[in-house]
Amino acid sequence: MKSRIFIAAALALLIVAAAACNGRTSTRNPAPAPVAPITEPAEPTPPPVIATPVAPRPPEPPPPPPADIPDAAAVAKWYPWTRRAAAYESLAQRTNPPPKGFSRVPAAIGSYAWWLRHLPVLAPGEPLRYHDGSLVPRGNSGVTAIVDLDTGRRDLQQCMDVLIRLRAEYLRAAGLERRISFRYTGGRYFSWSSWQKGLRPDRTTPDLKLMPKAAWSDSRGSFMGYLQTLFYDTGTMHHQNEPAVAPAELAIGDFFVYPPISSTQNGHAVIVLDLAVSATGERRIVVA
Repeated sequence: MKSRIFIAAALALLIVAAAACNGRTSTRNPAPAPVAPITEPAEPTPPPVIATPVAPRPPEPPPPPPADIPDAAAVAKWYPWTRRAAAYESLAQRTNPPPKGFSRVPAAIGSYAWWLRHLPVLAPGEPLRYHDGSLVPRGNSGVTAIVDLDTGRRDLQQCMDVLIRLRAEYLRAAGLERRISFRYTGGRYFSWSSWQKGLRPDRTTPDLKLMPKAAWSDSRGSFMGYLQTLFYDTGTMHHQNEPAVAPAELAIGDFFVYPPISSTQNGHAVIVLDLAVSATGERRIVVA
């Protein structure tokens, strides 16, 4: 539009200038009769555009929680240790739903797999700490959840010790205490039932022979004393001869050592806490 106005104004200036230079009006050729200006029809006014409001898309509903979450009474029975979190949240709830295209493997209520799957976890954002309460540098990097498990103030519950603790806690809560028995120094087994009877390792003997040194006890404190003795006298290297399973047969509760134990390193024991499988047989695991 600006270019059109500019051209019209220029033409008007040229016509006026020509008349001024002539100095008179020509009578030889009479001036043509004035022509009525042509008025262009106005463009029709477009109808107003009325925007139809679009309702916002409702948020997708959260995935349904696992149907086998223990209630308050079951939590008190199955996970009797002192916990930090005010409210119970299970590992399965925190990792729900499983990866797209995967489904959790079935786990019967009361089984070890079910128990591990529903271990209590700390609230989101809780920092990872050492046994003495100090923060682990970059401890939450790559961490999905932190199991709400008391570790005590001594640096005893390390990798294999935690695996022993979890298995022993489950067996005791499930009423299977007679099955609580683990390897310790010398490759022998030391059972919870022996500890209950008052037998203790005699540290004055080279093979830590068990000797009667205490009265019979089934208390929670005695149970933790048994575990702490195991933590002190056993390690990953004492469990390297446990039965092996093929990767395709890996199940919840199995553990593996990485890197493998050698003459220069003990390796790090890792336990499978949950397992999901795809239709093609691909597996995804939660490890601790």
